[in-house]
Amino acid sequence: MSYQYSAQNHDWDLTLHAAADLIKAGLVADRQPKTGSLSMGFSYFTGGMVLCFAAIESFSASVAFSMQSDARFSSFDFQRYRSTGRFWDKMGMLMSAAAIEIDRGQGLFQHIGQMQVWRNLVTHASPYGIEPTEIDNTVEAPGVLHAKKRHLEYTRMADPEHARKFYETAVAFIELVIKQTGLDPRASATYQILE
Repeated sequence: MSYQYSAQNHDWDLTLHAAADLIKAGLVADRQPKTGSLSMGFSYFTGGMVLCFAAIESFSASVAFSMQSDARFSSFDFQRYRSTGRFWDKMGMLMSAAAIEIDRGQGLFQHIGQMQVWRNLVTHASPYGIEPTEIDNTVEAPGVLHAKKRHLEYTRMADPEHARKFYETAVAFIELVIKQTGLDPRASATYQILE
């Protein structure tokens, strides 16, 4: 007797689960007394927040993969999607196929945009310098001098509030796409007996 085997590997749900675990650990660690200016859960929040964005990207790829074999999305070009490099170009293709409007100025997609900017700060961090500057006050002046560069510092957002927001945004995006498309890609394997 022989069998026919087929399988699909989707791991976006594991990525989202790992993000949740890291954020929960960060919330526990954050209850400890601070030893500096960063949250005690900083490392956990940073990892969890990066994984939240990764889950959005991974889930999107899984949905795109599933669309190619669903007659309802016959006009979707999966190979074009795969070869597209920019995140928002891919998102535009996918949301267009799913009949979901992208409004990057507010709501869910604005939050996803903020997540992407923050993730880029983590993965493409660039050092900066403050040129030698004469100051009168050693307590307040350094903060003022750094203020113009704070948009370059991912560390300021690695906290409980932003970690929760990132996770909730990832879950809301996934739920929206599943509801709109009816696609919920999961890892699977099937065997069929061949006569």
